[in-house]
Amino acid sequence: MHTHGLHISSEIPQDSVLIEIGPEESFQYKYRIDPQQPVGTYWYHPHYHGSIHFQSMGGMDGLIVIEDDPASMPAELAAVSCPDNCQHDKQILLQTFQYSPDEESGHSIQQREIHDNEAFRLNSIELDNSSETLEEWLEDPDNDIKYTLVNGLLNPVMEMRPGQMKRFRLLDTGGLYAVALHIDNVDPNGASCTVKEIAMDGVYLDQPRDPWLGRSFLVAAGRVDWLVICPESGIYELRSSFTEADEDSMGEHPTASGTFMTMNVTGTKQTSVFPTTLPQREDFVSDLREVAQESLKGHFVVEVTPTDTLNREDYSKLYYRFKMEANTIQEWYLTNTEMFTSHPIHMHINHAQVISYNPYTGPYGVDEDSKWRLFSQAGETCTYQYKGYDASADIDPPSDALKYLGHNERQEKGGANTLGYAAIGDWRDTILIPPLGNITVRFSTHKYKGDVIIHCHLHGDADQGMAMFVQIVDQGESLEANTASGNAEPSSCMEGSAMITTLNPFCVLLPLLAVLRSYYG
Repeated sequence: MHTHGLHISSEIPQDSVLIEIGPEESFQYKYRIDPQQPVGTYWYHPHYHGSIHFQSMGGMDGLIVIEDDPASMPAELAAVSCPDNCQHDKQILLQTFQYSPDEESGHSIQQREIHDNEAFRLNSIELDNSSETLEEWLEDPDNDIKYTLVNGLLNPVMEMRPGQMKRFRLLDTGGLYAVALHIDNVDPNGASCTVKEIAMDGVYLDQPRDPWLGRSFLVAAGRVDWLVICPESGIYELRSSFTEADEDSMGEHPTASGTFMTMNVTGTKQTSVFPTTLPQREDFVSDLREVAQESLKGHFVVEVTPTDTLNREDYSKLYYRFKMEANTIQEWYLTNTEMFTSHPIHMHINHAQVISYNPYTGPYGVDEDSKWRLFSQAGETCTYQYKGYDASADIDPPSDALKYLGHNERQEKGGANTLGYAAIGDWRDTILIPPLGNITVRFSTHKYKGDVIIHCHLHGDADQGMAMFVQIVDQGESLEANTASGNAEPSSCMEGSAMITTLNPFCVLLPLLAVLRSYYG
């Protein structure tokens, strides 16, 4: 089990993902919540490699709330927050219930893939007046059995009073699907609710803000805390919707749309005021954007690569791809060689601050029949590939390989096609890397040493191998790690070329270092 977002030890008996609990077995987790744990909205879910997607999509998820000290909150926020005003502090957990084969993610498809016990299948229940079994009917695409549930319910109703502020803690357990959340009055001529974002992935923002483009975008595993005021009586709906323009920032990413919850606003009108300030964050999640380059003690490239791999290799348990010292500030670069698909990348134990979207000058990957090849943006086969590369495979680049290139320019302009980008300065534990994307993040390796797993939070991708371990060690310990795949460092392509563009001039040296390493051994 994983306590997603908590700043906590990864050692047994706490947040270790290597604990395996067999059938009819038990294990007692014991968690020590850090005194400096940021208050906020977190969650837990299973993390058994190979079955994460099946178990989570089956409903094994739940919220964790680390409550504020009422004295640390402005009065307006304390009035709608636990521990003193829990009646206004609403936990909204979004889960997918799916049998439809869309995205090959239906529940019965997963049952067959993991060879689930036949007693839990629905393939022996015959329907009246039909030759179909219940499982076959549920899987029929024409029946579209794919719903987003709220706290296990289909379109539940929440009662509110007009003018009464509520705090919504929203979690997209998704497993696969991103959402773009907003509240609409069913009467198009009626009043609109006002929504303010106050926290992302559990960490408070600098101040309340309006959702970008009128919608709060959450990838699978993402959270947002809202303050909501609906000024007039009426029927309102919590919805998710996307536009064609959104694809520019997300690529071909699975999404969920529709009405998730109904809000019945009736009764005596109340008077509420939004806070203008928010509680101060802990020092290790303070703003790192102005930290001097000489104070950055580690640099690493996380590279999404084809066939559900990270840094050009499949998951291999405690095979450390990078090591870093405890209590240092790290600068990492999240890159994606995929041409058309985006991936939400999650790091355990520590949140990371989004620093910049950078030009992507690295390679792109093309796969064919489980084999793949990296190409330069000029269409040349990269000199540096990966361990186990098959040069004889018949793989050619498509003509539209660079379709989604240019995220840095779109993000800087801030137009209607930028929904999928995280706000600069936000602290996140799960960040969507768009196709051919390059994002700089910084974080502090505050206090906790040990194993840290990084993986795609499309659970099926993680189960297939898009995961890797890094390690935090004591200062002065060896930092030797398996950063290369064969002779290829992440983002390397052509010999002698600097393939990463970032705000940090150090990083352009990384591919050159890879060349020197391969030459001198």
